[in-house]
Amino acid sequence: MSPENAEITLWAVGCVFIFPYLLLIVDKICNTHVSCSVMGWHNGKGKATQSFDGCSVHAQCSKCNKDVMQDSQGNWF
Repeated sequence: MSPENAEITLWAVGCVFIFPYLLLIVDKICNTHVSCSVMGWHNGKGKATQSFDGCSVHAQCSKCNKDVMQDSQGNWF
């Protein structure tokens, strides 16, 4: 692989891994809903109380106020 191709590959891989973190930082600072609407990343720290139905945890996303559930790995969807 030539040095030019290696540099392009390194930049491409770096952008793929760095872009989601930059998106989260901008989303946090500007209080936008990009992470919820585009990426589907929710949190269960909303004003509504969390409830457990015996199978999963239900809550409300603090950014978009959507009703979300928590899977077995702890991710909200």
